[in-house]
Amino acid sequence: MKILPPTLRESKRYLAFSLAAEDEIYRHDLINELNFATAALVGEVGSSELGMRLLGFEDCHGIMQCAANNVWKVRGVMASISSIKGRRVRIKVLGVSGTVRATTQNYLLIKDVKHVEPERERTEQLDECGFFIANMAISGQIVRRVNNEMDILPNSPNYEDTLNNSGTRYFGITVFDLTDKEID
Repeated sequence: MKILPPTLRESKRYLAFSLAAEDEIYRHDLINELNFATAALVGEVGSSELGMRLLGFEDCHGIMQCAANNVWKVRGVMASISSIKGRRVRIKVLGVSGTVRATTQNYLLIKDVKHVEPERERTEQLDECGFFIANMAISGQIVRRVNNEMDILPNSPNYEDTLNNSGTRYFGITVFDLTDKEID
């Protein structure tokens, strides 16, 4: 059987991506979750049309091959994955290119790509903060401050115990947590 000439072959695109996870993710677990998400999002017929193939995955970075006319569907499949084997993950597409070489050179060999999301460490000394939202007083300790945004830990032993025992790097609180209200 003869191989199709390049003019008759379906064109491919290569997506460089990074994966931020709570714990180490193995290649076979990622492949299983991609297959499951693809079947759930576009079905079995749609998954065959996407032509998805994981070419490489190492150190939380990888290259995914897909059909050129289905790049946005593949990006949607990758965005729909929020956990792998019970560990929260976030897949970020760094870029799309027409060859593996260009994808590697343009998106995976950049020095800053290694740190997709900087480590968030809890500072030893916490600042006190207090303000009003909708005629409601809120006070607590500032856990993280980035530009004009800050995360506040209320002055309550329950929240401090939860934060210290959970091993989390980020702790978000809503207005409902502060006022003990429930959402309808």
